[in-house]
Amino acid sequence: MRGMTVIELAFTISIVGLMMFFALKGKDVIEGMRSVAVMYEMEQYQRLIVGYQDTYDELPGDDPRSPNRWNRPSALTVVTETVTASLAGNSKLDGKLYEVGNPGGEQFAAWRDLRFSGALEGDPKFEGTSALPENPFGGFYGLDEGNLGQKEGSLCATRIPGRAAQRIDAKMDDGRINSGKVVATSKFSIEDRHHFPAPDTEPYNIEKEYIICIPMMP
Repeated sequence: MRGMTVIELAFTISIVGLMMFFALKGKDVIEGMRSVAVMYEMEQYQRLIVGYQDTYDELPGDDPRSPNRWNRPSALTVVTETVTASLAGNSKLDGKLYEVGNPGGEQFAAWRDLRFSGALEGDPKFEGTSALPENPFGGFYGLDEGNLGQKEGSLCATRIPGRAAQRIDAKMDDGRINSGKVVATSKFSIEDRHHFPAPDTEPYNIEKEYIICIPMMP
């Protein structure tokens, strides 16, 4: 079997290079489409929360009439390490983003209320982390009483690749990781319930994944 000529070798290298180029471009296109989907879905969830409040005069999850209206258990908030209590009706969402030890928390009950009301597709019987909608990057959307320094409740998306997180921030806000309405962190900790007092200060890194948060209400 004869060896390749210089021209044939150059042609083969060119073809392989083009295949790699289009593969990378294709990956970037897919990531871009997923980024757009995340932005749309987060804004849609904000609208659903506002719509629920307009209809029932309460926040989903914090609605004290939901247990009777939808026949679901009362939402509970962790008051201390050993004490939980219902804080429903205080006009704010209580609970941390990934509070696996309290599946009845308001941050999870909110998704159930949206589904019970017909505003959101899915089985309203799911509780705890199983109630959280999945996002296009394989993470989830979740609610928090105020993550990354936000005070009035947060809507967050997890496992967002660095390039996508930066793109989302630039489109929805100012592109800066620790300012404006879009903030983010590369920290993940089940022990901390994915809840942190402040966003990262270092710029977005394309090698990392992020939790990005926006205000729960637009």
